[in-house]
Amino acid sequence: MKRFSFIFLLLVLVSCSSNSEDAIETSDTTVASTVGDSTETTVNSDNSTTTTVNDVFQYEFDIEKMSPFTGLELEPEIWLKRPRRAIAFKIDNNLNARPQSGLQEADAVYEVLVEGGMTRFLAFFLDKSSSYLGPIRSARPTDPTLVRPFGGTLVVSGATEGLIPAIRELGVPVLEEQSSPTMFRISSRKAPHNLYADTELVRQKIDDRGFYFLQPGPVPLYPFGLDQTNWNDGAERITIKYSEFTTVIWKHNGQSYSRFIVDGYSNTKEAVAHNFTTQDGSYTDILKSETIVIIQGPFYNDKATTLPSILTVGVGDVYVISDGKYVKGTWRRSDISDSFEFVDQNQNPIYVPPSSQWVHIMSNDGTVTISDN
Repeated sequence: MKRFSFIFLLLVLVSCSSNSEDAIETSDTTVASTVGDSTETTVNSDNSTTTTVNDVFQYEFDIEKMSPFTGLELEPEIWLKRPRRAIAFKIDNNLNARPQSGLQEADAVYEVLVEGGMTRFLAFFLDKSSSYLGPIRSARPTDPTLVRPFGGTLVVSGATEGLIPAIRELGVPVLEEQSSPTMFRISSRKAPHNLYADTELVRQKIDDRGFYFLQPGPVPLYPFGLDQTNWNDGAERITIKYSEFTTVIWKHNGQSYSRFIVDGYSNTKEAVAHNFTTQDGSYTDILKSETIVIIQGPFYNDKATTLPSILTVGVGDVYVISDGKYVKGTWRRSDISDSFEFVDQNQNPIYVPPSSQWVHIMSNDGTVTISDN
């Protein structure tokens, strides 16, 4: 069994300075990081000494029993179904596509800037499922750079000519509408905003086609952990402006963040709740997430397709927001097969709290505003 362990030791008493030592042990099963000393010795006025054992915040990522998308431990009846491949569905976010269905059931959602200043989603499914997910739309050049590290399969309606072969050359299998009878069109919405799927039926189709997957499961795209030593308070409202046409607002409700959207293509131009709905429309609620991750990268037009893309290899700004707190830092990544490294302004590692995740991929031209109200 492979296990990735991140162990954080936090000092709880202020005393004389001590030398800290970083140790990294690597074996076939464990990668452990230790920061700081585990004990402190204080010399009292009577020359006696007091030794204090520091509090230990320990987090271990178990690749077999935890989610690579949330960092949370899964129930046995879930992880015993593994190995399973990660599947990323490309979901529409056009004004006519809302409210979407199934996003609330995804393992995680990645939101990516596309043409027209709009966004689309990659809804990842590994351990979870949805019987009614959509609307499903076409692929974009940024997609394989986010799907590849999970060893995942990309499910789309189609793509601009030449893009599907290019994605496959990067090692990402693609399932299109024309080759999958498991996807279906609904009559209550007009094309192209009416393609839906049952994720488990799609999974069966992918299994039948023999697309590869990682055993026993994919590793996280960024490191999870519990250390929030250098985080800031005041993250009650997060405003993410992708473009003049798309602004996302997250409002902290005490337990998670509720999602609102300002759509420049709508008549109101005001923030409205971004809801999801069930297949029969009998239940509607606002989309929520406990943790928000924002990754900013250079904008460019893909040479082969001329479609707008975000570069996710190199370096850039990153924000991690959770439970009313936030930290800003830098992301680093050398290849699309790699995970991201997050560091703060002092080059200390940033760890993302294990929780539900919504990840924003946006250009450096976008703006992020964090406020306490």
